[in-house]
Amino acid sequence: MNAAQGTTRGRWLARRLLGACLWALAALAEAQPLDPPRLEVLASYHRGNPWTDELLTRIEAAAERLGVASVDVDYLDARRLLEAQAFELQRLRLRGRRAVDRGDHLLLLDDAALRFYLAHTQALGDPARVVALGVNDPGLQRRALAVGIKLIDTTGVAAESLRFLQAVLGPPLPLLVLGDSTPVGQDLTTAFLRRLTREAPGELAGVLWDWTPDAVEEALSTLPPDTRVYLVEGQTTGEGDLDAERRDWLPRLEARGIRVFCHLPYQVELGCDGGAILDTRRLGTLAVETLYSPAFAPQPDRQTVGAGRRVLNAHWYAAVSPESATSIEWLDVQRAMGDAEQQQQRLLWAGAGLGGLVASGVVALAWSRRRGLRRERRLMVDRVTGLPSRQLLEVDFPPAQPGRDGWLFELASPRLRQVRARFGLPAAQAMLGEQLPQIRERLPRGWRLYADAGLNLLGWIPAGPGVDDDEARFDALLASLDEREPAEPGPTLPWHASLLRLAGHEADLARCCAALDEGLARLERQGWRQPVLRVAPVPREKATRFRRLADELEALIEAPEGQWRLVLQSQWAANGVTLVGAEALLRWRHPRLGEISPGEFLPVVDSLGLSERLDAWVSLTAIDWLGRHQDRLGGLPRLSINVGLTTLDDEGYVARLAGALERWRLPAERLEIEITEHADFGDLKRAEQALARLRRLGVRVALDDFGTGYTAFRLLQRLPFDVVKLDRTLLEAAGQHRRAVEAYVAMVRFCRELGLEVVAEGVETAEEAAWLAGLDVQVFQGFHLGRPMERQVFLERHGVAPTSGAGR
Repeated sequence: MNAAQGTTRGRWLARRLLGACLWALAALAEAQPLDPPRLEVLASYHRGNPWTDELLTRIEAAAERLGVASVDVDYLDARRLLEAQAFELQRLRLRGRRAVDRGDHLLLLDDAALRFYLAHTQALGDPARVVALGVNDPGLQRRALAVGIKLIDTTGVAAESLRFLQAVLGPPLPLLVLGDSTPVGQDLTTAFLRRLTREAPGELAGVLWDWTPDAVEEALSTLPPDTRVYLVEGQTTGEGDLDAERRDWLPRLEARGIRVFCHLPYQVELGCDGGAILDTRRLGTLAVETLYSPAFAPQPDRQTVGAGRRVLNAHWYAAVSPESATSIEWLDVQRAMGDAEQQQQRLLWAGAGLGGLVASGVVALAWSRRRGLRRERRLMVDRVTGLPSRQLLEVDFPPAQPGRDGWLFELASPRLRQVRARFGLPAAQAMLGEQLPQIRERLPRGWRLYADAGLNLLGWIPAGPGVDDDEARFDALLASLDEREPAEPGPTLPWHASLLRLAGHEADLARCCAALDEGLARLERQGWRQPVLRVAPVPREKATRFRRLADELEALIEAPEGQWRLVLQSQWAANGVTLVGAEALLRWRHPRLGEISPGEFLPVVDSLGLSERLDAWVSLTAIDWLGRHQDRLGGLPRLSINVGLTTLDDEGYVARLAGALERWRLPAERLEIEITEHADFGDLKRAEQALARLRRLGVRVALDDFGTGYTAFRLLQRLPFDVVKLDRTLLEAAGQHRRAVEAYVAMVRFCRELGLEVVAEGVETAEEAAWLAGLDVQVFQGFHLGRPMERQVFLERHGVAPTSGAGR
């Protein structure tokens, strides 16, 4: 490893930190040289604005798919700052550096970015290709077209959403529009109102420019009772805005029975009831494809992107016709069904209270429940794939219908798993959605397909005249999925399967699915060498090791002290002399099975839903140990604990942490909570709230395994971490590949630029330690400096001599 070369390249990369990090990681993943023009993005708003974050996620994914080596983003911050002030700051940032080469490609997000480009084209390097999207001002659109900028217009999605709402909920559609009086919000609201009066269905009942829940409730009291509330702007911006608490206003409105509609994806995530939702994936893909098209000039000057989904909260299901309901993606189904069940129970007892109407009440309840079951069945649809969910398979499963023998199968695509690991779950789901029409077309009549967990598919095959015939038909189906007609879009996805034959009375669904899952796991361990593996239901008397571990864990979780224990691995300053912390690691020694690795038993814990209890035991055990020996461990600045993100959702967990720290009178900053990058950060708002609770307590927060997932940089931009732990696989790769050196250097620079402490994991040699010290990595952890050790050994090695009465 050439440390000097890595440091030099690091200085160059530091000028374009985030873009260079993504470039280096993408190049390493492709394992081949890529040198296309880079993509420069000028965003009107700030990092953390949900609209901007949504677009950049889609743009970066599209750029990655097309092999663009670098995506560099500048943020104008024209929402929180006056536009003139934002422009001046950007102009100063551009001074002294070349923002865009003539051969580079520039993408402008929203009105302010386009206005800056038109005013300061030379400062941006006068790029050869420019595309603008999200522009609402018609005059600004005309100016852009006049100078050769390609436009992607999304303004029509609002009218689409209103037409959709009128079609499913019925006319008339009087609207109370929620807007915003800030300069940006006023532009967006004015553009929406202009559309509403010219071409969109609906009648304007009122506008609230600076709305609050109370103001909305008061306005509705003076308007027609069928008035719908529609959100355009206001109180919906993300991390870093002036008043983040206002993001809870939509749930507060819902709690008051006021439902709000919209047309942007992030607004649905914040609590809106839906509408026709803009296809941001298509928007990002079209923008990047237009910029990098070999025939850029002949491309249309203006292209449009509209809605990609029709979404409604299940609260509205009863108001929608059955014909329309099948084309809608329903949200919050389980809660809606629970509300309906409670309402039915109330109606029954109200009828029973009339004495003579008890019998009619029972009849009404029976009818209502049958109707509810039919409704629930229609709602058992996976919202991503549109397929029936696994819940419906449980209803249809043959043991519930004696005499119907057949086959169960489970499909998995290794390529989909690779896409998920590299580009994130939404990209993999989108690819699966593109493949499903071809899969369904090839499915023989009578065969059923269901959505399973993750990206897998489950299926049911009714028994045919002969076993061999059934297997042959399944083999033919699997082979056909690898074939693609020239006219069919998208790449081919090879599929692998586990197949199980049963008679309806022989096995329950859980045992069958366990066998199918185990079969796919075997195929994966074998490197997906064969397309299909036939399995049998797991016999109860011959439980797999997974089930045995599950049984042991369920019995152990009540009192794990006899088998679980914590060991500690030290963390050292770059000088290799100063102890700066230790990480608590869980170990399991079973009396009969012996030492069981965390990699084997932690997935079982997660599948049993015991992660929160495990996290609580580890946390409180570690704090109690530190508290008991704090007089000997005064030189240990911090103790790190791994905790799952779902555990942090529980406010009671944070309260228990606070109580344990107070009981031992330990400063909160001596505790550090590590959250792995592979945690489910899909709901960033929820993650923000969870981490904020820890920060208020005074506990440090670290992002573990940094650099192994596609969302790493986005998490650091949005969430309040103090520490970043670079995964050991990155250091291993840096010892083998030049580009991995560049990636590691760039990531260190990026983290340091954000003011984060950097911990290098997996330091195993003196050479690695010396190289890392030259990169300004502050903390080392690895076998070179110390292997995990029992707590008593750690105490003897790193604690001071005990005083009288210590360690009780």
